[in-house]
Amino acid sequence: MKKNPREHAFLLPLALLSLLVISILAINGFSYIQNHTKLLAQHKEAIDIEQEKYNLEKLSFQNDIVQNPRITKVPVTLSGIYNLSFLTNTDANGDVFINLEQFDIFRRLLSTCSSTQDIAIPIAEYLRTAPVLVKGFGLLDLLNELSIPLDTGVQLLRCIRIAPEPYKLNLSLASEITLQAYFDLRPADTTRLAKYIADKTIPHNDALKVFLKNIHVNRDFSAVLRSTLMSSRLDHRGTVLEYDRETFAYLDSILDSKGNWTKNRNFFLWIPMN
Repeated sequence: MKKNPREHAFLLPLALLSLLVISILAINGFSYIQNHTKLLAQHKEAIDIEQEKYNLEKLSFQNDIVQNPRITKVPVTLSGIYNLSFLTNTDANGDVFINLEQFDIFRRLLSTCSSTQDIAIPIAEYLRTAPVLVKGFGLLDLLNELSIPLDTGVQLLRCIRIAPEPYKLNLSLASEITLQAYFDLRPADTTRLAKYIADKTIPHNDALKVFLKNIHVNRDFSAVLRSTLMSSRLDHRGTVLEYDRETFAYLDSILDSKGNWTKNRNFFLWIPMN
């Protein structure tokens, strides 16, 4: 029995529709496989990057030679740099206020280290209103929060740091720029002080008070000296990582209360993967 021509007319579009659906499913399936493969590759790449980042971070705790000859590490002594935690104090009621004596030191330091003192007030106000500074918040975080220009930030890196308040200014490791600003000295007196600290002519704060009294007869440095120490021990350090002489990372490490070096705040501009 012959089929009705109308049935043929119906079956042809149905067959074409079936082929179209199968084709779409095949295309979608292929696209899914492609996308899935791409995502797997991206996931593996992300894992590789994180692993390489972890390996690079360990360099700040190692004293041996870097295996990759194209990578160099440059140590930076941070214990002798001004700690911004000195700028604020907390009273018995928990209210935070700016330490005016330390603020004057900070302004003098900025006048030497950077091209402007205008950022002194916004930095001090930020520290006054922000939560207590703890491990893990670095200077570059602060510069980013306040939108301070990069060129100014680079100038400040050699003069100021952020560490928890117990980390004092180590005068034995301080530069003449820091000593001059901290004690409001003339260049010649600064050079003498740096020499006396280095050769142990001034071995402690009592001797330092006598030296300062001969220069600033009517000033009492007892308060600012509470934030200093003299020691050969390093408790805060940085490591600059370079790849073919191009800086790609800054590792900030701090000595904890148990005497162990731990990560404070690390910054990566990019990760060399070869």
